[in-house]
Amino acid sequence: MLSKQHKRLITLSALIGVFMLGCYPVTPPDTSDSTDTTIQTSPNDTREYRAITLDNQLRVVLVSDPEAEKSAAALAVRVGSLQDPVEQQGMAHYLEHMLFLGTEKYPEPGDYDDFMSQNGGMNNAYAAQDHTNYMFEVNNSALPEALDRFADFFRAPMLYPEYAEKEVNAVHSEWSMRSAADGFIIFSLLGETINPEHPAAQFNIGNLETLRDKPDSKLHNELVAFYERYYSANQMTASVLGNRSLDELEMLARDAFADIPNHNAPTPSVDVPAVTDNDVGLLLSYKPQMEMRSIFIDFVIDNNRDDYAYKPNEIIAYLLNSEMPGTPAALFRELGWLDSLGAYAQPDVFGNQGLFRIGADLTESGYANRETIVGVLINYLEQIRVEGIDRQYFNELETVLENEFTFLRRRGGFQYTMGLAANLLHYPFAHVISHPYILEDYDPERVNRVLAQLVPERARITFISPDEEVDTAIPFTEGYYSRQSLSEETLNAWRQDAREYIVQLPAVNRLLPENLSVVAGTVHERPQHVVDGGNVSAWLQRSARFEEPRAEVRIQFYQPFHTRSLEERMARAVLMDMFGLSQQALGREASIAGVSFNVSANDGLNLSLTGFNDKQPLLAERVLVDFAEFEPSAPALAQSVDRLRRSIQNARLRFPVQQLMPNFNQLMRLPSEDVDAQLAALQGITPADVRAVRDQLLQNNMLRMYVHGNYTEETVRELAARMAELGGATLTQPVARAPIVEPSADLRISWQADVSLDDTGFLDVWMLQDDSMKNRAHVALLNEMMSSRFFTELRTEDQLGYSVGITTITLDDYAGLGFLIQSPVRGPAPLLARFDTFRESYAERLANMTEEEFKQFQQGVLTNLTQPPQTLTEEAGRFINDWQNQRYRFDSRTRYQHELEAATLASVSAYFERLFNPENSARVLVQLRGRNFTDVDFAALDDVRVIESISEWSAERLAAE
Repeated sequence: MLSKQHKRLITLSALIGVFMLGCYPVTPPDTSDSTDTTIQTSPNDTREYRAITLDNQLRVVLVSDPEAEKSAAALAVRVGSLQDPVEQQGMAHYLEHMLFLGTEKYPEPGDYDDFMSQNGGMNNAYAAQDHTNYMFEVNNSALPEALDRFADFFRAPMLYPEYAEKEVNAVHSEWSMRSAADGFIIFSLLGETINPEHPAAQFNIGNLETLRDKPDSKLHNELVAFYERYYSANQMTASVLGNRSLDELEMLARDAFADIPNHNAPTPSVDVPAVTDNDVGLLLSYKPQMEMRSIFIDFVIDNNRDDYAYKPNEIIAYLLNSEMPGTPAALFRELGWLDSLGAYAQPDVFGNQGLFRIGADLTESGYANRETIVGVLINYLEQIRVEGIDRQYFNELETVLENEFTFLRRRGGFQYTMGLAANLLHYPFAHVISHPYILEDYDPERVNRVLAQLVPERARITFISPDEEVDTAIPFTEGYYSRQSLSEETLNAWRQDAREYIVQLPAVNRLLPENLSVVAGTVHERPQHVVDGGNVSAWLQRSARFEEPRAEVRIQFYQPFHTRSLEERMARAVLMDMFGLSQQALGREASIAGVSFNVSANDGLNLSLTGFNDKQPLLAERVLVDFAEFEPSAPALAQSVDRLRRSIQNARLRFPVQQLMPNFNQLMRLPSEDVDAQLAALQGITPADVRAVRDQLLQNNMLRMYVHGNYTEETVRELAARMAELGGATLTQPVARAPIVEPSADLRISWQADVSLDDTGFLDVWMLQDDSMKNRAHVALLNEMMSSRFFTELRTEDQLGYSVGITTITLDDYAGLGFLIQSPVRGPAPLLARFDTFRESYAERLANMTEEEFKQFQQGVLTNLTQPPQTLTEEAGRFINDWQNQRYRFDSRTRYQHELEAATLASVSAYFERLFNPENSARVLVQLRGRNFTDVDFAALDDVRVIESISEWSAERLAAE
C-alpha cells in the first residue's frame, strides 16, 4: 500500500503501510448484479444503509448516521501497480499523486487541501497492487462542496504537465525513505523472486529512474493514457457517510458521481502465473539492515477469495497460530526458540493467485535450529492433512466470528468509508460489511483444496539473519539476497530431524465468553468512586452509549519506580520482556475469544484488559498468579537481554522521522540514559536481579483501578479485592509523576547525531512555560491553521521531503508545537532556515486572515472534539487520562472545549506572537544528519546548548530539582 499524505496526516502508520501487499482481487467475483441491495449489518448497528448503482455503473454504499459530527466519502478504482506499464513502473502511484493537483472546475493545485483545512477536513489516498483508493472527511455542512471537488478528480483532472517533475520528485522521496527499510526490502524480495513475467515482479513505487521520458515512452502521455484507460465509472465503487437522511445522501452522491464517464473499461486481469516450476522449491537468504532473525515459509495458492463465506484459509491459519499446549508454537517457545509465530493468507495478492505465509521471529538458539523448525511446521501441515479439520474448530471459529459481528465495533467515518469502497470492489452489496464474519457451513473439502497446495515441493523458504551469505542486489533497495534450489532430499532431511518433536492440534479455547448479557443499573454522567480504602481505589463508569458485554479495565499497582537505579530499571525491562513472552500463548487464546490483556511496568505493575468482560476477572487473576510464580531461567534471560539489545540498537536504524520524537522524549523525560549506558546495564543483569524486581513489584503497592463498561459496583469491588490480595496493595502513598524537564524561556538545547541512512530528520519544538488549558487550546488551533500551509509549501511546492508536518507536542500538562521533516534533499541548517521563513510568512498570512476563515478552523477543532466516540475503548479513553492524572472531577475535556470556544482570532494571533518569540519559549532541536549531508552544518541557535550525553544531561536536571 502506498500512501500519499495530505494536510496533517503524517502518521507513521502510513510509513508502515507501504510494506503491505494489496489484499483485494484483480479478477473479482461478479458483483455487478444490483437486484439485491440488502446490506447485512450487525444487530447493534444503529446506522441506516442503502445500496445504489448509478446509470454509469458506479456502485455506491450510503450510510446515514445522525450522530456523525463529520461526513466522509471514499472512491476506489480497480487499478493498481499490477497494471503499471513496463516502461513507466510506479504509474498507478504517480497518478494518485497527480489527481490532487487541480481539476477543470477547481484548477488551482492547492485549493483542495486548503478547502479541507478550512472545513475541519482530512484527506488521503493510496495505491495498492490491484486498486487505488481516495478518501476524505469533512465538517457536515461542507459535504456537498467536498463531494463536488472530490468527484471532479474522476470527471476532469487537469494532470498539469508542469507539475509532473515535482510529483515525480515526491514519489522519488517516498521511495528514497523506504529503500533501506527491511519491511520494504522483504516485500521487494518477493517480487524479485517470482516469475519475472508477472506484473507483481515490477517496481511498484516508482522513482526518478522509472518515471521519466524515454525514447518510446513519454511520461505525461503515458499518464493521460493510463487515466483514460482505467479510470472508468464501471470500474469504480464509492461510499458516502453523513448525518443526512439516506434520500439526501443519495441525491448528493448522484449529483457528484453520476457524471463520471463510463468507458466500459474491461476488468483488469492477470493471466501470467505468479510462479513457475523454477520459482518454487526455493531457499532464499536475506541479510537485513537491522539485526533480526526470522523465517518465512511461503506457498503460492490459487485465488480463492470466492470462498470467503467458508474461510478455508482462516481455519488453517487458526490451527497454525494456536499456542495451546502441544502445538508447534508452544513447543518452540518451551525450547526457547521462538519470539513470535504467525500464519495468514492473502488469497489474491498476485491477482490471479494468492500467498499463504507462515512467519516466525526467532531467538538466536531458535535460528540455530531453523531447519528443524521448518521441518516441524511442514510435518504439522501434513498432520493436519491426515487428521483432517475437526468440526470443533469450525464451531469455535464460528462462535468467535458471530460474537464479534453481533457486537461489531464502530469505526470512524474516514476509515469506514475507505474500507467500504475497497470492499465493494470485491464483494456483493449484501456482504460489503459482513464478509469477514460469515462462516456459512462446515466444508472440509474447501480446506483440503488449500492444504493440498501447502506441500513441501511448492515451498519458498526465506532465512533472514545478519549471518546470511548473500550475493545479489535487490533492485531499487539497499538489500542483498541469495537464491538456491531446495532439493527434496534436503527437505526430507529437515523433516526427518523434526520427527523427534511430537506436536498436536490445539485443544478447545477455554476463554470464549459464556455470558454475553448486559448488566442493568444506573448510568452516571461521570465515573463513580466505588472503592476508596486508602490503599485501594476503584472507579466505575458504565456506558449508556454502548450497551454491549465489553469493558475496559485498567489496574495499577502503584509504586514510584522512576526513583530506582538504572540497573533496577533495566532489570524491570528484562522481566517484563521475559514475562510477556511467557504469556504469548494465553494472549493468543484470549484474543481469539475476544478479550485481550497487556502487562507493563512503569511506576509499578500495570494490567489492562479490553474486550468481552465475562472472563476478564478470571484472566486478570491468572496473569497475576503467573507473574508471582514466574521464574527466570538463565537461557531465557540471555535471550531477553539479546532481544532488548537488538531493540535498542535497531532503534537507531529506523526512518529518521521515526527517531525524532523518541529522541525528544529522551531529552525531556527523566530519568534517561545514553544507549551505551543502557547496554552496559543490560549485560550485567542476573536471574537474581530479575526475581528481586518481580518481588518488588508485588509488594508495598497502592492499587488503583478504573473500569469502564459492563460491570456492576459489586463486581468491581470483587475484582479490586482479589487484585489487592494478589498484588500486595498494603500502602497508602501519594501518586507522583516521573519528572520532566520543564520548559522555560531560557531552555535552548539541541540533540544532533549522524545516522547511517541517507536522509535528514529534523524536529524544531517551541513550548511556553504555560501548563494551562488555555495554552493547550491555542496550540491546537494553531496546529489546525498552520499544518496545511506548511505541508503545501514544504512538501508540494518546495519538494523538501515526503514526511512533512506540524505536530502538537505534549509534556505532561505543557503543550507546544513541533515542526518536523524527513528530507532527502537538504541538510539540517538549511531546513531550520526554511522553517523560520515559513513562520515569518505565516505571520503575515495570519494578519490577513478573516474572522470567517478563523471560525472555520475553530469549528474543525471543536467538531473533532465533540464527535461522539465510535467505540467503548474510545469512550473510556476520554476518562482514563483524567484518572491517570488524578483529576477526579473528570472535566478536562469540558474545560478544554470551553477554552476552544472562547478563543478568538485576536487571541490566537497574540498567542502566535508570544509562542514564536525566542525570548518567551523553550526551544528544542533534534537533528539527525543523513549520509548524504555530512558536509552540511547542523543548525545553530543563539545560546543553544548541544547535548553531548543524555545521561549527564538527565543527572544534571534531576540534581537541580
